[in-house]
Amino acid sequence: MLQHKRWISAALAAVMALSLTACGSKEQTAEVNENGETEWEASADIFNMDQSEEELYELAKEEGSVTFYSISSRCTKIAEAFMEKYPGIECEPFDISTNELLEKVTREHEAGQNVADVVHIKDQDGSLWNEYVQNKIFYNYLPSDIAEHIDPKYTETQVPLYIELTQLFYNSEAYPDGAPVSNIWEITQPEWKGRIMMQNPLDNVSWGSWITGFCTGDVPDQLAQAYKDLTGEELVLSEGCENAGYEFLKRLHDNEPIYTSSSDEIAESVGTRGQTNPPLGFCASSKLRKNADNDWCLEPINLVPTTGIPAINTLYIVEGCEHPNAAKLLIRFMLGGTDGDLSGYNEFNTLGGWPVRDDIEPAEGSTPYDELNVSDFDPMAIYENINAVRDFWTLLG
Repeated sequence: MLQHKRWISAALAAVMALSLTACGSKEQTAEVNENGETEWEASADIFNMDQSEEELYELAKEEGSVTFYSISSRCTKIAEAFMEKYPGIECEPFDISTNELLEKVTREHEAGQNVADVVHIKDQDGSLWNEYVQNKIFYNYLPSDIAEHIDPKYTETQVPLYIELTQLFYNSEAYPDGAPVSNIWEITQPEWKGRIMMQNPLDNVSWGSWITGFCTGDVPDQLAQAYKDLTGEELVLSEGCENAGYEFLKRLHDNEPIYTSSSDEIAESVGTRGQTNPPLGFCASSKLRKNADNDWCLEPINLVPTTGIPAINTLYIVEGCEHPNAAKLLIRFMLGGTDGDLSGYNEFNTLGGWPVRDDIEPAEGSTPYDELNVSDFDPMAIYENINAVRDFWTLLG
């Protein structure tokens, strides 16, 4: 049986281990009230999802400020819009990369420093749910009136802000009649050998999670059917491939994809005009926003049976934070509130991203999300299988 290894770097894994040990001790010794709440949970009223915007604003003004860590540079504009709408509350944003954010907030929580109130990040491999929310380092806060507009499948383990995808793109100038492939198995065929661009799934957690999504749930069965639809034959699994997802990954790997270090490089290589035989490339859906500025002709392909699992941007309140009411108000604001003012959400509603709310229209030019072939993100399945799939990819050589 393959030896499973934790995905996160050794340094960060050590930090998380310390934090989870400390958190476990804390939960064992912390006093709880008659409702089973810790002192902070009770004082923050963290499980109350029915407070109004007006009520939260009054309480937030008493706290005076809110700090949030974000993986998006757009956090600065969000902070400015928040302070304009809610005078008397200072909002301080920090734009930090995913790994740095997790390391920073974990160390601070371990030390009881309570700097961040709100965290904006992606639960790419299920670790935020399994290691942070379950261990009460992060809390999910989703107001009831907003939750009514979000499919429950997105809110079982997280507070979703918006969705992005890893999509396969083609050059619409070189292929004016439409995408040259539609079935995902086509990219494993000889004509595309050495002509599919992607990032190495061993290099970061998001790509590791993406390949894992093909091997879990009902996706392998969908892949097996898609193969039969394309070829008219039953899929025969290679030795070591336990289902059609692993078989797809093996054939993709054997077709010698071109690895790059960033989605930007892939988007440029695929979308640049004037090419006669451009590659196809998997990259972040958000790169569609760069088409106009770069004069690219980048177009996504709605692959059958799936383009993979989504990357869902999420929001959390940090345990022990000093400004819980301001944190709740900021999350309401970033989710779009319920008063018709979308100034806290509009920065995220751009081409290549999709709202999770059914009452917010996606950016102009977006394909409706329900028309896309996307697999569900199951944080437990990804968390439990990512290391096995990563090891499988490693052994492919």
